[in-house]
Amino acid sequence: MSYNLKTLVVFDTNSLRSTEAGDVAYSFFAFGKPFQLIEQFVTDNKLTEQVDLAVPDWAITELKDQKQRKYHADVEEYKVLAQRLSGLPHTGEIKFPEVDFDCIDYIEQKATEFISSKKIIRLELKEAIANIVLKNMMARVIKDEGKKAPFANLGKSYKDAGFKDNLVWESLMNFDGIADYNKIIFLTKDGDFNKHCVDEFNAKWAKYITILKDENNVIYELNNDYEEHIKFRSVIAFANSDIFKDILKKQLDDATLIMVSEIEQPIVGYEINDYCDKVTENIPQNDDEAITYSFIVKSTFAYKWDEGTRNIEVVLVVTISEANEVLNIDYSHALLN
Repeated sequence: MSYNLKTLVVFDTNSLRSTEAGDVAYSFFAFGKPFQLIEQFVTDNKLTEQVDLAVPDWAITELKDQKQRKYHADVEEYKVLAQRLSGLPHTGEIKFPEVDFDCIDYIEQKATEFISSKKIIRLELKEAIANIVLKNMMARVIKDEGKKAPFANLGKSYKDAGFKDNLVWESLMNFDGIADYNKIIFLTKDGDFNKHCVDEFNAKWAKYITILKDENNVIYELNNDYEEHIKFRSVIAFANSDIFKDILKKQLDDATLIMVSEIEQPIVGYEINDYCDKVTENIPQNDDEAITYSFIVKSTFAYKWDEGTRNIEVVLVVTISEANEVLNIDYSHALLN
């Protein structure tokens, strides 16, 4: 196991909507409960360096547009209701919304304030790749029925037949930063994102992706992936600290020979591949002994061989105290000064 797992959680529009009394809220701009719960889990467990949250720009645009359209519809409905109630002795004077109020500008300001306060990655659909996006969507729409995902199945009644879903999907498919992650989690309530989307993503990026419909499943997945990271956070932090790296460097730099098949070989150089591959809690058998922790460091050593060099993997088992004091380092191949 490596503790260097990097995860990207991507939110579809339907997992971002925030409502008030079951409908659109105008006084604020925020992402809904699914985003809030996942963000809280990541923050509470100090996983902000391991887990990034991403939102397609198109989803943000769609959320703002929904508010704007709903506002105009609500104002018209309010006027009709006010007209019906006017004249009743207990209603008094009914005030109408200001005609010159710019709801679009107001929502833009609220959205900008909210988004700037959040540590999120915005997935853009840049104009430079517009032709690529169009070609990708055209290629999907002519596929056999059932393989057009995320275009909607013809048997369903959709207003846009999955056009907006495609723009969200293309935002993810064309995100250059995918290369920086080991795992992608896509949260959507939409069933049209299916295994064909997974296949398409894998064909392009060769990265693991899972599509989940419930935020609790996302949290379960993150907890399962980072359970040991959360439990052994302090040990992992020490293993990757400059203090430990300096201690280890001094020991390794002093070594001039390595034992390979019981023969001493001159060391040419070495490289640390992973400073903390696996943590183990060592429970003492006696009550008067303290708990210690061991973690594995993976390295590669180069040594002279005939007129060239050979590489060999060397595993180090480091044991430390609860106070992060290095107690012992065992090597899979003995190093000599």
